[in-house]
Amino acid sequence: MYRCTSREKRKKRENLGERVPATPDLDPCHFKTFDCNNSLDCDTKATIVEASPSVVALISYSDSIQLIQGCGTIIERHDDTIIVLTSANLIRRPTSEPFGENTLADNITVHAHLCGGDLYEGGEVHAYDFHYNIAFIRFSFVPKVAKVARINDSIDVRSRRTSWPLFCLLPHSRSCKLTPGDRIIIMGRSFAEPFEPMAAPGEYCLEQTTYDCKELFTTSCKITKCGDGGPVINSLGELIGVAFHDTSVIPCLPIKIAYKWWEHYKEYGKCCRPFLGLEATNLVAADLGLIARVIHNFPDAYKGLLVEKIEPDSSADLAGLFVNDVIIKCDGKPVESFLEFFGMIWEKVGVPIELILVRVDDVTPIQVNMVFNEATSDQLNRWPAHIKD
Repeated sequence: MYRCTSREKRKKRENLGERVPATPDLDPCHFKTFDCNNSLDCDTKATIVEASPSVVALISYSDSIQLIQGCGTIIERHDDTIIVLTSANLIRRPTSEPFGENTLADNITVHAHLCGGDLYEGGEVHAYDFHYNIAFIRFSFVPKVAKVARINDSIDVRSRRTSWPLFCLLPHSRSCKLTPGDRIIIMGRSFAEPFEPMAAPGEYCLEQTTYDCKELFTTSCKITKCGDGGPVINSLGELIGVAFHDTSVIPCLPIKIAYKWWEHYKEYGKCCRPFLGLEATNLVAADLGLIARVIHNFPDAYKGLLVEKIEPDSSADLAGLFVNDVIIKCDGKPVESFLEFFGMIWEKVGVPIELILVRVDDVTPIQVNMVFNEATSDQLNRWPAHIKD
């Protein structure tokens, strides 16, 4: 794989013509299209500057035809090879249907623009999963790797912490805690010279989406289509998720899920897709009356997972779970959040698991045993088609 210098890149434009991705006419809309992205405080700017070397602009091609513009994050490096995490919308076969096809586009290659504008061509699709809408693109260059923070989204209904430390350098990977209202930023990179970083600040929120994928969290950030697949970072500049473009709230896949998927793929060479057979949310997001009834009967149940929906004939249904049950333990360990619960069952797909739950009208915890299976082809998440402008 060849790295173009700035001078060589300008010369290549004369020969590549319309295939050159980094020309102003190919740049859709900068994040600054939204007024809320135009006024950044000093701490936010410092965070963006620290994280920006890991953020790349991406363009996919099927043969010589441009498909999608998006963004991605450098998450891993091996010698002169790096892995970029992005949205699988970048590599899907184009469609006019409401939902994207779960099919890889023909003869796909990916180009990337880095900090400083260097163009890298010939990126290869190393791994992908349409179920979680993520893709891992391999390039041969060595820029800076993103710092990663695996989200802890547990919230104690007795208190809410709303203040967090300002920007500072931290180890590559750690755990962070998010509370609704916390400041987060979606980043991207412009496709037009000088290929500057784009930033959309906003807040972490509890609002749910109508997407099939129930592992998503949402933000109040506003981004344009070319920000699809871009990184979501916290106030410390750490990667906490992958953003997907939407015209309302922005859905994001927690980095904890993307990383678990990636580590499993590297070890076993295949996907892991636990099928829960239920929809659930953190107890703090429940109706106030329901929370009060739970706490009245179970004074120590300040955290847990509220079951909102049960799929008919699923393992959750067969195990005897009901809507409004609150899962408080999994294999003897307290369940404090949905992401934590998801991580617990990830390694135990197909293996019996003991759950302890409380029911609002009972005074005694209930024990159930169930098996979480892999999602079958007809249970894969659907994602809205990413239509090219």
